[in-house]
Amino acid sequence: MGWLWDSTDGPEFEAVVSDWVVYDAYTDEHGIVLLDDDYGDIRIVIDGAVVDGYIYPAQVDHHGRIWIDLDGEY
Repeated sequence: MGWLWDSTDGPEFEAVVSDWVVYDAYTDEHGIVLLDDDYGDIRIVIDGAVVDGYIYPAQVDHHGRIWIDLDGEY
């Protein structure tokens, strides 16, 4: 199983998923996942990520970095 976090050598994600709702998101210069400012102050549990138009299982670690399972099926 290939767990990777978003960085220069990992996959680039376009959005994150929580309970089948898609949220625009990005990582800052430290690799921390942030939701688009349009959502206001909400907190979600990320269970997927959109990479190249496909949704893959994903999670965020205690450092705020996203781990995407590119071998998994959602």
